[in-house]
Amino acid sequence: MFGVSALATVSVEEISSMIDTPKMFQFYFHKDRGLNDSCLQRAKAAKFDVMALTVDTITGGNRERDLRTGFTSPPKLTLSSLFSFATKPMWGINYLTKGKFELPHLQDFVKEGTSTNSSIGNYFSTMLDQSMNWKDAEQLCSKWGGHFALKGVMSVEDAKRAVDIGCTGIMVSNHGGRQLDGSRSPFDQLAEIVDAVGDKLDVICEGGIHRGTHMLKALSLGAKACSGGRLYLYALAAGGQAGVERAIEKYKSELVRDMKLMGCTKISDLNRNNLRFRR
Repeated sequence: MFGVSALATVSVEEISSMIDTPKMFQFYFHKDRGLNDSCLQRAKAAKFDVMALTVDTITGGNRERDLRTGFTSPPKLTLSSLFSFATKPMWGINYLTKGKFELPHLQDFVKEGTSTNSSIGNYFSTMLDQSMNWKDAEQLCSKWGGHFALKGVMSVEDAKRAVDIGCTGIMVSNHGGRQLDGSRSPFDQLAEIVDAVGDKLDVICEGGIHRGTHMLKALSLGAKACSGGRLYLYALAAGGQAGVERAIEKYKSELVRDMKLMGCTKISDLNRNNLRFRR
């Protein structure tokens, strides 16, 4: 399943016209209710299969690398960035010759991130609705009327509440470790969440998936699936479509090879007997 964010540079309509495989829309809850309604209706019209409400990024984390590099969207020219463009000329060539940078789901409603330079942290901290609560999540789930997940669940209590409001899935995630410093990893609490709600909705492990063996461990604990962002984005940045295809093939090859080495012929053979924990 492919997921695309409300902050994506390609629209849900364009994606839907290109592929007919399962698709998930990652929803960010903005202060602008018109923007929220627009995102929901566009994703629904584009026949996306799942809506995932992001609940772990209601404000920007202290992303020190972004602060150090001055990263903004769209890119802002500084002495540092000009040096980077000079030493990597293809960056500048691509920026000038490819399509104009756009955030198609947002640009009709906000200037930040589209025509006005904004850091990701600043955007999250000023544009998202920090008063979002369980009632808002439940209403969004009802409006969507299909498969609905919470992305960023990190406790058994929240997992149970997700069941109560009608979710059909949850993504156990700390947003790639870029938000709350010192947060537990998704894998550390995966078992207790699966035990609590795994028979009521799909539990997806997101974050820290760098190898096929990581997938095997998460699936053995009871996760229904694994997901990742860097998992394909780094490959995309380095090698385009061919890079993504190679990355996915490497994950698949490792998954299949190691299942053979474990004597497992199907995913349902994966269980906690495969794991040992240090005490």
